[in-house]
Amino acid sequence: MLKKAIPVWVECKTYKDKLNTQLVFRETMDSFSGNCKLKIAAADWYKLYINGKYAGAGPSRSAWGYARVDEYDLSQYENTDGKNEIVVYAAGFYCKSLTSVWQDSFFAAEIICNDDVIKYTGRDFECFINKRRIRNTERFSVQRYFQEIWDEAADDCGIPVKTAEVKNGVKFIPRGVPFAYSECKDFYSYVSKGTFEENPGKEIRKNAYSFDPFSESQWGAFDESEIEYFPFRYIKSLDVSMPAGGGKLPVTLSEGQWAMIDMDRINAGFLYWSGVANADTDVIVAFSESSDSEVFEFGNINMQSVFEYIIPNGKTVNTESFEPYTAKYVAFFVKKGSITVNNMGLRTFERDMTGVRRCSFENPKSAKLYEAALRTFAHNAVDILMDCPSRERSGWLCDSYFTAKAEYFFFGNTCVEDAFLENYLLYTNRGEFPEGVLPRCYPSDPHQNNKFIPQWDMWYVLEVCDYLTNRNPGRDKDIFMPTVFGVLEFLEKYENDLGLLENLPSWNFIEWSSANTWTKDINFPTNMLYAGVLENVATVYGKPKLAAKADLIRKTACDMAFDGEVFADNAVKNPDGTYTRTQNISEACQYYTILFGGIDTKEEKYSALMKHIKTGFASFDKGDREFCPINAFIGLYLRMNVLANLGYDETIVRDIDGFFGAMCDKTGTLWECKEPVGSLDHGFASYVATVLPGRICDR
Repeated sequence: MLKKAIPVWVECKTYKDKLNTQLVFRETMDSFSGNCKLKIAAADWYKLYINGKYAGAGPSRSAWGYARVDEYDLSQYENTDGKNEIVVYAAGFYCKSLTSVWQDSFFAAEIICNDDVIKYTGRDFECFINKRRIRNTERFSVQRYFQEIWDEAADDCGIPVKTAEVKNGVKFIPRGVPFAYSECKDFYSYVSKGTFEENPGKEIRKNAYSFDPFSESQWGAFDESEIEYFPFRYIKSLDVSMPAGGGKLPVTLSEGQWAMIDMDRINAGFLYWSGVANADTDVIVAFSESSDSEVFEFGNINMQSVFEYIIPNGKTVNTESFEPYTAKYVAFFVKKGSITVNNMGLRTFERDMTGVRRCSFENPKSAKLYEAALRTFAHNAVDILMDCPSRERSGWLCDSYFTAKAEYFFFGNTCVEDAFLENYLLYTNRGEFPEGVLPRCYPSDPHQNNKFIPQWDMWYVLEVCDYLTNRNPGRDKDIFMPTVFGVLEFLEKYENDLGLLENLPSWNFIEWSSANTWTKDINFPTNMLYAGVLENVATVYGKPKLAAKADLIRKTACDMAFDGEVFADNAVKNPDGTYTRTQNISEACQYYTILFGGIDTKEEKYSALMKHIKTGFASFDKGDREFCPINAFIGLYLRMNVLANLGYDETIVRDIDGFFGAMCDKTGTLWECKEPVGSLDHGFASYVATVLPGRICDR
């Protein structure tokens, strides 16, 4: 790993001093000859430029107490006309998030030529505070870090600052995943242009947070009194008109004018643009995954997707976002002054899809959906298996169960899942959760009073068993035993006298529907899932007693839940200790039962249920019962599994096209929900490619 590099950072006196600090590290060399390599480890994020060219960004995320090391071959960037310059922009956000672990910021790097360490942090590398980036900003989202606001009058590399060793005891480990694919895409047209004016009386949402960052200890945010720029709030306060149509770049915009660019599909990566300020200018660049009109709109998602640039008169800017984002629409709003926008584009930051499985379909809709699944996967599988590349960039359990299947289907390997699971193997419970519990997403820091999802821990066990059985059977299964059996030992504490799980703590999650509210006392979907977990562990680890336990749970749960037609979601406990089955019926419960409950779907008593399955409960008469249909996650994905197992290919095609078809045309990606709510580029949705029937693949 790193031989001599010392983790360093600027000294900070207070907690607030640590928030959103961006440094620039610079080093020069006469030559890169001699098999020269640059190794980097950092927290929380960096971008690397060699001789003025973008070379990479990272790091690949890891568990708390660990840091993955990136290695770059310097020879391909050799400058033969003079000195070679290495510049690294490193940010320490030091805030809690769902994107990475909360830890001390640091940067460590070394240059190795002919196996000798030539330069390293702690001795070499000049360091500067990047004054161009304004520190005191709002959070981009409470799941990620801070907004990017830039003072273009300042200098990246101004006065050097001293760094000090960061004694955090971090262990360095290999990156473990390929570097992201990078390609620059330029867009030369704007689709609409107009004017705007502020409306002081307009009722607006001041921010797009999904929870108050001050509600949790040291979540990490600046007080409003410390913040000067509120670009999201400003855009929301505008009355916008559109007197003119589209045109070609360059375009000159003056105060009170805007123009919007449509990038055709959702793209993931670093947004860049260039232009010239014709006066002292303040321009806000807003971006969104969707817009239902030719007037810019923010998507219905909890993030503040805006940059702001303060540019002096005459300054030519050629700028690129520091972090990766997603966008289909990008709009320039001139708050003050005048700017000529010369070009706008995006540098991709996504999984390299070289060697991916290519498939053809007789059904053109299926072919289009397959391509959308590939793009969605690429955006969400760079260093870990993510939920979305926008609001969170976080690695959720259960999501990963499905996305991991997509990775193996597409590539026949598990390189990103390997890193994802390794992070969980390296996870250290520092008292935030009960013994045996795993975080619902990781690397991250817990929030909402250390809330966890017991069902998501079960999905972790299912993923591990599937991984060891079907995707990586040669892997040492013993290394997973502490996490797998830790989960089982935790769950066992909640078994009642019937052997069923009852009243699991924290956030019980069945799917995004009323099924989530029907978890009181005995929840049958949870117990079906538990039986499936026990059976899989019994098979992988040779534990026949667990298999017998799974059978008992299945029989007891199925007998209690079945009302003669369908399975109820829960049973409530009576004062005398008996249980009464409720009238709560979710469609999702039926799929949990078929997948994990061990029922024989060919039995006559399930004939009515199977008719409902085939028709999507279109003719289900709920009578006095409460019924809720499935939502996208995870009910739809459970349904696809059931239909695939039953061989209902026509129904699969119909359902998938009905749910996802319009997404392909609108954004070229697959969404979190059927409606344009939340992420419109969600990792687990790529799983649909694995169940599309009628495909002819190259391997």
